[in-house]
Amino acid sequence: MVGVSKVFPPQKQVLKNIYLSFFYGAKIGIIGLNGSGKSTLLKIIAGVEKEYQGEVVFSPGYSVGYLEQEPKLEPGKTVKEVVQEGVQNIVDTLKEYEEVNEKFGDPEILEDPDKMDALINRQAELQDKIDATDAWNLDSRLERAMDALRCPPEDGGRVSAARPRGRRWWWSCPRPRAWGLWR
Repeated sequence: MVGVSKVFPPQKQVLKNIYLSFFYGAKIGIIGLNGSGKSTLLKIIAGVEKEYQGEVVFSPGYSVGYLEQEPKLEPGKTVKEVVQEGVQNIVDTLKEYEEVNEKFGDPEILEDPDKMDALINRQAELQDKIDATDAWNLDSRLERAMDALRCPPEDGGRVSAARPRGRRWWWSCPRPRAWGLWR
């Protein structure tokens, strides 16, 4: 991050000429008063906030994930489904892999060598993606993430409402209890 500044109209400057760099694997904390630009800084780093002065550069191969401070939750989804949205591309790859494998039992595919070759090639491409993203261990990774976020258990019901309540977001589930996720 080189010389990053951010001004909210009409003239509220929350970041002024910020220079940051991080070592690989470093754990960082951002501390400041309310309204000092902590969330704005993180939004700039994550690429959510586009209107700022300065430059943000990442080393090749790096990516940034961002968990919104005030997430927009879709009622009716399970908590696990909400968490899975963060890795939707991996979930989609696993689903397509299952669909491809089911097609191997289709007589139309079995009788056509070209279709069979195309299906085998697609299966190999998907297998490579799955191996590269360690998708076979997705469930255990999601469980760890849900535990770290202090989410309710997988069988904790469906999200029926998400609303701010003080410094927490409360998820109302059909069970007679409420679960919170710290902001």
